[in-house]
Amino acid sequence: MIAAQLSRPGDPVRTMARVGALLTPYFDKETPRALREIEMEDWAVALADFPYWAIERAAKWWKSADNPQRRKRPLEGDIAERCRIEMRAVRAARVRARSGWAGTEAPEDRERCSPEAAARAMPGRS
Repeated sequence: MIAAQLSRPGDPVRTMARVGALLTPYFDKETPRALREIEMEDWAVALADFPYWAIERAAKWWKSADNPQRRKRPLEGDIAERCRIEMRAVRAARVRARSGWAGTEAPEDRERCSPEAAARAMPGRS
């Protein structure tokens, strides 16, 4: 249930505002508005399936010192690729939930190791 909530696509208006903020430093002021609108439509399509939180993290990563390409203008695919990276934990949770695997726990009847037995098993570690 949590994975589904974390995967819900973001609001398109909010997503485009975030993309606009990301691209503002790279905009060529001479580009006609009609071309800029087409460009934003391309971004909307590329990011439509991603949740806002992943887009936000991808945008912040792009501008961070962790990204050696940060001085270059990102393309839609650059941010979509980073969104997929941000979504890895959510995808792993979905796979785990589908498999029915809930992890492993130590058996309750297992005898605890005494400090003396541990010292005998691991000489030189006191």
